[in-house]
Amino acid sequence: MKRMFVLTALAALATPVQAQSFTVLGHRFGADALVAADGRLLVAPNGERIVRLAADRWMRAQGDATPQQWYDDAGRLLREDRGYTEYHTPFVLPQAAHGDPLWKAFIRADGEPTGGWGVVDALGQVRLPALNDGEWLPLAVPDRVLWHANSGALRFHDLHGQPVMELDERKAQWVAGPFVGRHVYVSCSVEVPTQCNVQNEAGKTLFADDIDALLPVSDGGWWLRQGELWRRVDAQGRATDAARYRQQGLYPRYRQYGGSAGRRDWPEQVSRHATGREKDTPEPGWLMADGRFTAQPTTRGRVRMDYCDGRWQVVHDDDASPPTEVPAALAAVLGEPDAEQRQAPPWRVHPATDDHPAAVRDCNGQLMFAPPNVDQLDAVGAGLLGTFVGESSPRLWWEGATAHTVPEGLAIDDDHVVPPLLLLWNQATGQNQLYNIALGKVIGRSVDGVEHMDARRVVFRREGRQGLMLADGSEPLPPRYLEILPWGGDRTLTRRYLEDGDEELTLLDADYTVLMRRRLAFTGVALETTWEGDVQGHAVARLNLGTMQLPDGPYFVQQWLDRNGQVLVSDVSCPAPGDDVLARGAGVMLGMGWRQDSTPQQPCRLPDALMPVLQGGDTTPAMR
Repeated sequence: MKRMFVLTALAALATPVQAQSFTVLGHRFGADALVAADGRLLVAPNGERIVRLAADRWMRAQGDATPQQWYDDAGRLLREDRGYTEYHTPFVLPQAAHGDPLWKAFIRADGEPTGGWGVVDALGQVRLPALNDGEWLPLAVPDRVLWHANSGALRFHDLHGQPVMELDERKAQWVAGPFVGRHVYVSCSVEVPTQCNVQNEAGKTLFADDIDALLPVSDGGWWLRQGELWRRVDAQGRATDAARYRQQGLYPRYRQYGGSAGRRDWPEQVSRHATGREKDTPEPGWLMADGRFTAQPTTRGRVRMDYCDGRWQVVHDDDASPPTEVPAALAAVLGEPDAEQRQAPPWRVHPATDDHPAAVRDCNGQLMFAPPNVDQLDAVGAGLLGTFVGESSPRLWWEGATAHTVPEGLAIDDDHVVPPLLLLWNQATGQNQLYNIALGKVIGRSVDGVEHMDARRVVFRREGRQGLMLADGSEPLPPRYLEILPWGGDRTLTRRYLEDGDEELTLLDADYTVLMRRRLAFTGVALETTWEGDVQGHAVARLNLGTMQLPDGPYFVQQWLDRNGQVLVSDVSCPAPGDDVLARGAGVMLGMGWRQDSTPQQPCRLPDALMPVLQGGDTTPAMR
């Protein structure tokens, strides 16, 4: 019997407490702590690894003495389960709520010797039951899923995991269905491929025909394809007229497999033959979801679909006609644009031809930009780079309003375009230079390369060291550092060597005033990811201070700092008897008012010489 301890009801009654949190992996713990960005311990490192699953949801893996547990950002226990759930890839249902992600998972219930593959949510609750020898697959419809067994029948289920339909592919090939709002399925005989049935989930055959693809029409009828010809049929499969619609590119004969009338299933363009005969004059256009045929606005040249400035439109490849907005019924067929289409700028680049120069037109086809003597335009971010006739590298930058041309002999690096700053390559000197388009000139001294670049500042390399240059060309941090790490818009971390072999770590504010300076034997620094709901931040930095040699042995230390340089957490690995190089003994995790030991029965005693470092100070002479 599955034993489960659920605190969901208690959590629901509690007042939500927002917390920005992150995980700390103790070096000698083999487990994570969940810590708030202000240093409070939320979940102790007395179990296993903790992973973030979704907004406000963390999971701690099952340990030898601890069940699998789920927490929120504030460290409140929401649920625990002594079974085993191993999360794998996301299981994405169409039209699923944003805050309800699902995953494929291997599930073994408490007390069960074996498990299977199911679908779970961010609290580990089973949404689709665990089955063996197959996998769950989402469909293009929001209320049906498929269990695709390694062998045997295809089994369709509702979202409660209840079976609704079964197709034995040893006898019949799955061609199409189910469809949105219409739970019917198309399958064709394996022995006689031209014999296809359209069935509902009660097993009733609605009609039979030779079917290579089927798409639903809003009046209850269908678009049916045989070979490369579509025709309009009613709900019983009877043709409603003599017209046929040819879809090119289906040689040899192509039969759809498992289509659900999603965007990929719908033909992009067809040619209408009004009487269904070859001698008919073909009329290009599109099949609508309401059963109508919409003719192409003009028959001159080929056309394609484009998503520009929030709407689908028909674009003529010959550029002779302006784009036209597609009918609403066709837009419904095309569905939602992908992320790349949504993020594209509201203009399009038209390459140079024998008759026309390279140009930019808006989504209505109006000319926006056509620079003379430019034969290549390339979109980069929210603007574009232009290459002049006879040159091989871009020197022109345009961002929707004004064009900027850099001096001859310089080339714009398309990997470092962050207006108002452009990184240039000086072909004569073999070095990089910065150009500020707001000032209209090259700024600062030449650099060997760039480590970081944003609209305000550049971390550069010169003669083997790093420095920081501002957008006006000044260098508040000259090139003498091992590493410069920007931390948001108002903090910067730096590392540099000192003459005695130590390192200096500094934290600077927005004016590059020192907030923290520490002398340490070794430092490695990185920004830690913090989370508050679905908002990702970097409120904490992690320091690797390396192994410090003290009279009683080596100590390995890592620390987590807040944005003012205050130590939030220290993780110390102590020496075991006989250790002289590496610290392989007990671990200690110290926070603001709390301590955790990896072996509470034999805790490590921290020497006095180590305490200054743990409190945010410098390396002592005894550690060098």
